[in-house]
Amino acid sequence: MRVLIDLAFRDPALNLALEEAILDGVRRELVPPTLRIWRNPRCVVVGRGQKPEEEVDLDLARRWRIRVVVRPSGGGTVYHHPGNLLFSLFLPLTGKWRSVRESQEELSGLLAGAVRRKFGLPVEVRDGGLFVRGMKVSGSAQLRRGALLHHGTLLLFPDVIPMEKVLRALQPGYSPSGVPSRPAPVVDLSSLLGRDISLEEGVRLVLEAFRPLGALKLATISLREWALADQILSS
Repeated sequence: MRVLIDLAFRDPALNLALEEAILDGVRRELVPPTLRIWRNPRCVVVGRGQKPEEEVDLDLARRWRIRVVVRPSGGGTVYHHPGNLLFSLFLPLTGKWRSVRESQEELSGLLAGAVRRKFGLPVEVRDGGLFVRGMKVSGSAQLRRGALLHHGTLLLFPDVIPMEKVLRALQPGYSPSGVPSRPAPVVDLSSLLGRDISLEEGVRLVLEAFRPLGALKLATISLREWALADQILSS
């Protein structure tokens, strides 16, 4: 399993283009199955089947300089911030990875097991998300394009801007014409444990969670992937 630890803040649209570029390489068997651990600056990521103006207070986002981008996978709108550690798995479409249900259960279960072992929290898995006492600490979405992209979030520590200020799904009168977001009360690991969870601790947790998928080998994003991401971003 190739591992990309990619924690630099950059344009969220470029980060999403990199997701597509890495997926293309796995699909073409140019690179092995890959785990990418990364972050976004403060932004809102809208699902493929949604309309940004129905999901986000665009005036407020513009005023607070919060980027709004649309990801290639489906699902609901997500608020990213520096305390939200992101992970992406790029896997060949073979065996259980062909099934949405089986792959969601397996991959979310691996992360849930790691959180239980590390912190002793009573984690439950529902619809690809991880919940502790009814509050969501992680969510995920998938894209299949000749290979599987399973990407998700893990809330390490809170942000100074509450997401209910930005996301319309958390406001009265929300009635989208596209795929609806399904908001749930959220919580971060630092708040649950009563101590600060560092970025390094979060990275180690994600590595430990997905170690059963194969021997982990640190690598860097290839020149081909950078070039393809730039092409995707420009198209």
